[in-house]
Amino acid sequence: MEESPLSRAPSRGGVNFLNVARTYIPNTKVECHYTLPPGTMPSASDWIGIFKVEAACVRDYHTFVWSSVPESTADGSPIHTSVQFQASYLPKPGAQLYQFRYVNRQGRVCGQSPPFQFREPRPMDELVTLEEAD
Repeated sequence: MEESPLSRAPSRGGVNFLNVARTYIPNTKVECHYTLPPGTMPSASDWIGIFKVEAACVRDYHTFVWSSVPESTADGSPIHTSVQFQASYLPKPGAQLYQFRYVNRQGRVCGQSPPFQFREPRPMDELVTLEEAD
């Protein structure tokens, strides 16, 4: 992992994170889905980290997992894949905002997700029941 400040690739044409929730429940594994753009050559040294939004260096991750190395598509279409973060390595619940970042073998951030939080689920008493009128 590189110690230099984050160098971010432009978001156009970069790794796209899919179906990112606004909140994740602590102590539950998190599945991270993403798409690699056409022409991307994934490496076993690429990784996906969970970073505080304000993190400025690739070494400032909370946790990371090595990316999967899918087979390239012959037609040059985007590659959809996913990784899992185990529950025991996730941040504690709170107001802190985090994001997924895809970091390639050169230490360059090639994509980042929208922000999300780790929060306990809300109590059931906040649910409202709707009934149809006859």
